[in-house]
Amino acid sequence: MLGHRVHFDLLAAVTGADEDELIRALGALVGRDVLVETGEDEFSFRHALLREAIAGHLIGRQRRRLHEAALEALLADADGRLPHDPAMVAHHAQAAGRYDDMLAAARRGVALYLSIGSAYQALELAEMGLAEDAEDPSLLSGAARAAWLAGLLTDAIGYARRWRDRAVSAPDRNEALYLMIRLAWEADELAEMDELTHEVELLIAELPAGADQALAMTAVAQSSMLRDDIAAAISWADRALAIADSLSLPRIRLAALVEKGLAMTEWPSTAAEGQAILAGLIDEAEKAGEWVLAARALNELVQGVPPNSPAEHAELLERMRVDAERAGFESLSVAAYFQGQARIAVREGALSVAIAALEQGRERDRSYLRRGRWADYHAVFLAGLYLESGAHDGVAAIIAALSEGPNVEPLTVPGLAFHLACRRPGYGDVSALLDSVLAAVTDQSWRSGSQAHDLLSAAIEGGVPEPRLHELVRALLDENVWDDYRTLVDAQLAEVGGRVAEALAGYQAVCGSQILPPSVRGTAAVGAARCALALDRAGEAEVEAGRAAELLSRWGGWRVAALGRVREQLGLLPDDGERAVSGAAALTPREREVALLIADGLTNAELARRLYISPKTAAVHVSNILHKLGVSSRTQVAEVVGR
Repeated sequence: MLGHRVHFDLLAAVTGADEDELIRALGALVGRDVLVETGEDEFSFRHALLREAIAGHLIGRQRRRLHEAALEALLADADGRLPHDPAMVAHHAQAAGRYDDMLAAARRGVALYLSIGSAYQALELAEMGLAEDAEDPSLLSGAARAAWLAGLLTDAIGYARRWRDRAVSAPDRNEALYLMIRLAWEADELAEMDELTHEVELLIAELPAGADQALAMTAVAQSSMLRDDIAAAISWADRALAIADSLSLPRIRLAALVEKGLAMTEWPSTAAEGQAILAGLIDEAEKAGEWVLAARALNELVQGVPPNSPAEHAELLERMRVDAERAGFESLSVAAYFQGQARIAVREGALSVAIAALEQGRERDRSYLRRGRWADYHAVFLAGLYLESGAHDGVAAIIAALSEGPNVEPLTVPGLAFHLACRRPGYGDVSALLDSVLAAVTDQSWRSGSQAHDLLSAAIEGGVPEPRLHELVRALLDENVWDDYRTLVDAQLAEVGGRVAEALAGYQAVCGSQILPPSVRGTAAVGAARCALALDRAGEAEVEAGRAAELLSRWGGWRVAALGRVREQLGLLPDDGERAVSGAAALTPREREVALLIADGLTNAELARRLYISPKTAAVHVSNILHKLGVSSRTQVAEVVGR
C-alpha cells in the first residue's frame, strides 16, 4: 500500500515496529527473495505480481487505514526523516479519502515539479487534484503549463481555456491569456490568436500600472513577434521593459527582452543587435531559474545565423538542450535539438550528417505527428536536404504526407513540388506548379533569401523561361532578406540573361559570405567559374573551381554535379594526377550491394531490414550512390545497374 519503493522509516512509522524487529522481518523477506533492497534504507517487492497478489487480499478498510497511517506519518514528520514527495502525500491522502489534504499536496507538487522540469509528473498530479476539484485555478494553471511543456497541445489548450474562464482576478486571467496566445499560434489557430491578443490589449487598460500590466504588454509583444509584426513586437516589448526597469521586475524584464531579441533577429538590419540581446540575457535567466526563457534565447542563436565557430555553435546547442530539459520543455529538448544538430552540419558543409540528424530527430521526437504548426517538425527541412542530395523518392513521400496533413505553411507543398518537378522530369507540370508557387507566396507573411535561391536554382534547371524567373524572384524577395542572398540571386539572373561579367562580380562578392552556408558559397564559386570560362579567363575559372571543390567537399547532389561539369570543361584532374573514378567503378562493395537492392525496388526501410542497418544509414548509402553515379533518382540507379 505504501508504494513501489518504501523507505524503512515510513515502514516503521506505519507498522509501529521497533528498529530491530523491522530489520529482522525485512532481512528474512530479502533472504527469501520476496523483497529487494533498492537503495539505502529503501525496499521494494522483487516481483510486482506478488505485491499485487498480497494487496488483493486486503479489504478496503485495511487499505484505507494503511494509507491514512502513512499520510499521518508524512504530515507529522517535522524532522524531515521521511521522503516528502508531494505525489506520495497526495496519493495516500486520496486513498484515505482525505481530499483537502490531497488538494493541498497536489497544489504544492505541481509547483514543485514545474520548477524542476518534471512536466509529466506535474500534469499527472494536477489531473489527480482536478478530478476532485475541477474548478481549481492553480491546478488548471499548472495542468495547462505542464501539458504545453510536455508537448500535449490539445490538453494544454483545454486546460488553458478552463483556467481563463475560471480566473478570479484580472492578473490571473492575464497569465492564462499569455499562455493561450502561444498555444493558439502552435495550433495554427491564427484567428483565435488575434482575438486573444485583442482581449489582452483591452485588459491592459483594466490592470493597475505595474507588473501585471507589463506582463500583458509582453504577451502582446510575443503575439506580434509570432505573427511577424516585428515593429509592433519591438514597440510593445520596449513598453514592458520601461515598466520592468522602473519597478525592478527582473522576471518580466527577461521575458520582454526575449521577445524583443527574437523580433529583432527577423530583420537583417537589426539581427546582430537582436542576437546580442539574446546572448546577453542567458546567464541572468539561468541564474534566475527561468529555463524556458534561456532555452528560447539559445534556440534562436542556434537556429539563426550564428556569428561563431561550429564548436561554439555546438556548445550553444548543448546548453539549449540542458536548459530545455531543466524546464521539461519537450519541443526544444528533443525536436529543436536534433534540428540544431542538422543546422550545425549544414554550417560545416556536411550533407549526410545533417540528413542523419534530422532522421534521428524524427525517430526520437515523441510529438512527431501532432496537430498545429509543429506537426512533422522536421519534414520541410528534411525534404530540402533530400532535394540537395538527389533523394527524390524521399521528397515525394514527404510531399504526399504534408499534402494530407493540416496546418501547413501555404508555400510549403507547392514549393517542394515545384522544386522536385524541376529536378525530376515527369514528376509534374513545371509551368502549372510555378503558377501554384506564385499564388501561394502571397499568403506567406515572411520572405527568405535561402528559399528564393533554392527555388530559382530549381527553376533554371527546369528550363523556366527568363521572364518567369524574374516574376518568381520578385514574388520571393523583399527588403528584409539578407543582402548576400539578394546578391546571389541577382547574379543567377544575370548569368541566365547573358550578362556574364555582372554575374561573375556578383558570385565573387558572396563567395566569402559569413551568412551563406558552405554549400551555397560553393555554388556561387561554381557560378563564378562558369562565368570566368565564358569570358575566356581559364586561370580565374580554375581558382574558383578549386574554391568550390573545397566548400563542397562534404556535400553532394546537384551542387556537386554542377561543379563536376565545370571541372570537365577545364580538364581538371584530381590531386593525384589520375582521372577521377566515376560511375559504378566508384562504388564501394557495400554501395554496390545497396545499388543492386535499389534496382530491385527496395525502399530505405526495406534496405535497412535486409542489411541489418538503421534507416538513416541506408539513406546515407543511397545519397552516396546517387552522387557517385551522377544520377538523381532510384530509377536511374536501376538503369545504371542494368547497363
